Amino acid sequence: MSGLDEELPQEYEQIPWSQLVPVQKDRSLQLAVLVVVIAAALLAIVFMMRRPAATVPVVASTAVPPAVIDEAPGVATPASPASALPVPEPESTVVPQPQIYSEADLMAALPPQPELMAIARAEWFVTDYFTVDGDAALGDSVGAALPDAVSRPATDGSAISYVEWARAVAVATALDGSFDITVWFRTLVGDSAGGFTRTDVRAVDVRLVTDSSGLLAVADIPGVVSLEPVGVAPPWPAGSVAPPDVIALAAKRAAEFGREPSLESSGLDERGWRLVFSVGDASGLRFPIVVRPPPTGL
Repeated sequence: MSGLDEELPQEYEQIPWSQLVPVQKDRSLQLAVLVVVIAAALLAIVFMMRRPAATVPVVASTAVPPAVIDEAPGVATPASPASALPVPEPESTVVPQPQIYSEADLMAALPPQPELMAIARAEWFVTDYFTVDGDAALGDSVGAALPDAVSRPATDGSAISYVEWARAVAVATALDGSFDITVWFRTLVGDSAGGFTRTDVRAVDVRLVTDSSGLLAVADIPGVVSLEPVGVAPPWPAGSVAPPDVIALAAKRAAEFGREPSLESSGLDERGWRLVFSVGDASGLRFPIVVRPPPTGL
């Protein structure tokens, strides 16, 4: 039997390898379609979220008001519109917008320009008028600012007066364009051989008028004005011992102002800690100063 098998011819069939591997489907088209569908859904959701909420318009009632029977029989009159109930309007929340100040708003906090000029001119005049140091140029400027018939400050050179400071505290404007300026000032007085003494604060009134060219002119020499006495503040808090970290922070700030700060006292009030340090400066003197640490240092 085996010899018969050897005599029979044998046939071989060739099967391509590609037919033995299962067919793979191309899924790129399906993935592309899926991505497009997801993107469209996301865009629709975003559009619906950003869309303003629909408002229901309030429509006035068109119903015919009920008839009211008049006293005369058989006559009917419509009811008054005032008898109809008012339709409540939908509530709306108004968010306040931040207020932005313009340059005009900021300038409005200052006096008008003519008053600013009058204040500056009055302070300038008081400084020159009560400064007598023998400088002829300063005397000439005062004389040029005053009318001819008005007397001027005079000195033989033995006495000296310097205006330490001058500040306008009140302005009165008249209809004719004139100004009455109240000026507070203090002087340092002395002689050519000795030192200087600081005087008490005094007050004067300076009257200014507008000349034909529109410039401010001094109408008269300074007038006497009574000075209101200064007030008395409540006593300072003292006797409380501040924590070490508060003292260290306050001492650091005092050292930025002067030399070798030394703590003298501390107290606690409604504003927080109040510490008094003695500090020195270039003159060799020491001055008490107050240091208030920020609230975070409490």
